[in-house]
Order: sequence, then structure tokens, then C-alpha cells
Amino acid sequence: MSDHIIDEAWLTDLVAAWPGAEAAEKPEWETFVLTVAGKIFGIFGVGSGELLLTLKGDPLDNEALRQTYPEVVPGYHVNKKHWISVRLADSTLSRDHLAELTEESYALVFASLTKKLQAELRETHRMNRLTREEK
Repeated sequence: MSDHIIDEAWLTDLVAAWPGAEAAEKPEWETFVLTVAGKIFGIFGVGSGELLLTLKGDPLDNEALRQTYPEVVPGYHVNKKHWISVRLADSTLSRDHLAELTEESYALVFASLTKKLQAELRETHRMNRLTREEK
């Protein structure tokens, strides 16, 4: 995976395009978390001595990923049915595939928010984008 470096900067840039998404260190867990409206959709850090990217997913999709890729394992310290962890040091998954899985995780958590909150996050994101474009 060395030619497909996944790090905090890459994750931060990735989620910046999604309404309400944030990436930040969580020192008490010694990890980096991806959230939307305070709900976690991704965890990046060392678990069981390995660098992991842990993401929420559809249980059937998660099972298919685990069957296809040996580096995809049940989520570390989370619900094993709804979460997967990708062992990044051994991963054959491309950055594009990891970005896709991360976006799917975000979409699942975003969809669980109230329609009102979803609309507020979209509007705030749109206004922030317009402000940046004006500069």
C-alpha cells in the first residue's frame, strides 16, 4: 500500500467535499475520526498493532468485501456486522476504492440524520463553498 498512502491529510481533503463531514484527531482514543453531525463514520489509526481504516457499511456488502479481500476484516472495537476495518499495510485496495468505501460510510450515517439536519448541513456547505469561490 506504500504507493497508495492513506493519511490524515488525504482523509481531511476527501471529506471536505461532503456536507457536514469533519476529520479530526481524537486524542483520548489515539486515533483520527471522520464524523458528520457528531456521528462517526470512519476511524483511522493503529488497532491491534496495525494501521486500520474502519468504516461503516451495509452488512451484506461488508461480508462480500471480507470474502474478497483478506485485508478487510470485521471492524475493530465496533459492531462487527455493520463495520469493517481495512488493514492498510497489507491492502491491495486502491485509494479510489478506499475513497468510495469512505463515501459510502458517510452516506449511510448522513442518511440516518433527520431531514431537517441534512438540509441544514447541505445549506451550510453550499454557503461555505460560495464564500470560498468569492475569495
